[in-house]
Amino acid sequence: MLWFRPGYLKEGPGIEKDAPPKTGLALFFEILVREFWQLLKLNLLFVICALPLVTFGAARAALSRCTMNMVRDVPNDVWDDFRQELKKDFSRNTALGLLELFALGMLMLLLSLPGIRSNTVACVVLLALTAIVVLVLGYLWPMVVAVDVPLRAAIKNAAVLALAFPQHSLPALVVALLLYGLSFWLFPLSLPLVLFVPFGMGSFVTSFAAWSDIRRLVIRQNNR
Repeated sequence: MLWFRPGYLKEGPGIEKDAPPKTGLALFFEILVREFWQLLKLNLLFVICALPLVTFGAARAALSRCTMNMVRDVPNDVWDDFRQELKKDFSRNTALGLLELFALGMLMLLLSLPGIRSNTVACVVLLALTAIVVLVLGYLWPMVVAVDVPLRAAIKNAAVLALAFPQHSLPALVVALLLYGLSFWLFPLSLPLVLFVPFGMGSFVTSFAAWSDIRRLVIRQNNR
């Protein structure tokens, strides 16, 4: 019957005393494997709490708080952490979430207009602007929940980091878009996937990409 025990109950080889800490993709997959089931639960929590749309921002902050705890190796409980962050700074996060939905909605609306779609230059400009907005958001939400700075400073820092480190922000964006695209392209057949995968995994990917830059350039600078 030992075959049916969860993998984390089995004895492993352990870690050598002088082994260097993992970084990059090795660290990413180590955390992903460890937190996999937590991410599935987190995705479902987010879907339920964000469905009214008006609570999207609060749910977005709670989602980022949980995935930032994971990538920072902070002991976490998604049920408790999500509930606490959902209530914290509710008005600010709600307003920020509605602003995000409005901005992305307007960009998508403009891109769908026949006049824009027939104009290559305008289409490219709007696509580039949309990509920049999404890249900045990928840093903004982790910074809002992890760094105690005014919102204006958080937006400024997120914009600088997203554009200064495309080697981190762009791969995270591509992976997140693949997750969202696959989930919604096959909808409604992919409903189980939507309920348990894209938002939690997407937030984990963007949080992991953002955290090293935030820790190195924002937190360290604020602690001087």
